[in-house]
Amino acid sequence: MDTHVTPPKAQQSNHGLRLVFIVWLAVVVFGLPEVFAGTGRLWLVRPDVYILGLPLYTLHFLLLVHIAVRSRRTSWPALYLFGVLFALYETWVTKVVWNGYSGADGFAFGGFGAWFGVHETLGLVLFYHPVTSFLLPLAVISRLFPVFGKPFPTPDWVFGTTKGGVIRRFVLLLVWGIVTGHNLEQPIVFLLTWIPMLAIIWAGYIYLEKKGVTASTGYLAETVARPVLGRWGLILVSVWLALMYLVTYTFLIPENLPPPHIQLITLGLYPVLILLIARTPKVFHNTQQQLPHPARMPAFWLLLVFLLGLFVTVFVPPGQVRTGLAIIPFLEMMILGAALFLWLVVWRVIVKPGAVETG
Repeated sequence: MDTHVTPPKAQQSNHGLRLVFIVWLAVVVFGLPEVFAGTGRLWLVRPDVYILGLPLYTLHFLLLVHIAVRSRRTSWPALYLFGVLFALYETWVTKVVWNGYSGADGFAFGGFGAWFGVHETLGLVLFYHPVTSFLLPLAVISRLFPVFGKPFPTPDWVFGTTKGGVIRRFVLLLVWGIVTGHNLEQPIVFLLTWIPMLAIIWAGYIYLEKKGVTASTGYLAETVARPVLGRWGLILVSVWLALMYLVTYTFLIPENLPPPHIQLITLGLYPVLILLIARTPKVFHNTQQQLPHPARMPAFWLLLVFLLGLFVTVFVPPGQVRTGLAIIPFLEMMILGAALFLWLVVWRVIVKPGAVETG
């Protein structure tokens, strides 16, 4: 039995650091997918980001990570499926999967029937959000804060020192560097979108590192950087997220809602995904490389994405050349989304469940 009692002042200090950590996490979780995609342009001065964007990404991330850790479903197939659950917000909230980007220029690749876009389903639901909105932020946070990353195998897939990690970093660098450069087409807009995110991520990490939150063990790190929510935190996140869904479903472009039977089909995807997650094994321990300087690799990689995107924005002329270059990663996203689903879900959960590693 632990008889240690934390002094009240220390508890208050921990609460303050926990809040700083959550705010820092929110910038990472929102910034990576939205800045990469260009949809978060000039995010620092946009009220809609603070009302909808930041809470939507942060609440999803915190809730799904909490459930993954508590259920011990932290194998690769399980984490990927949690990311697919995350991605379905693009139906109820934005209605993008059902209707595309209404009235906006962009790539259109047709649809599965009248309501599910090919790119919106394969590219967004099966690749972009599972990888960019969930697995990549999880990898960054887990690499920088070992206590947060203890239950997860995620950092090494892209921030490891193996040949596979190098190849994945390079492929994802090309995909996201080209996409962000294409969508943030004006250099000044690109800089004003990227630099605040990089500055907050780096300054926040340095502050938390000086406070001892980046330690691999210890009461402070385990209190501040823990991946699970407390009871009241879980209630707050769940209620807030439910209200956001209710409000956005009702009032955000309601004219893009499909017929009821399409909504029922979409709703039916949730129990299917939950059953698939339940079919994955419980993971009791995950091993990951402990690098001597854990911040260097993700920081350097993010800088490379920034520089490649800036190069595309400045030096690749708008029009056919840039559009021709940009279509490549959009095609890759659809191919990679289909491949990931077939490999991680169809093969390793349905066909050969014994092939799922637990580390």
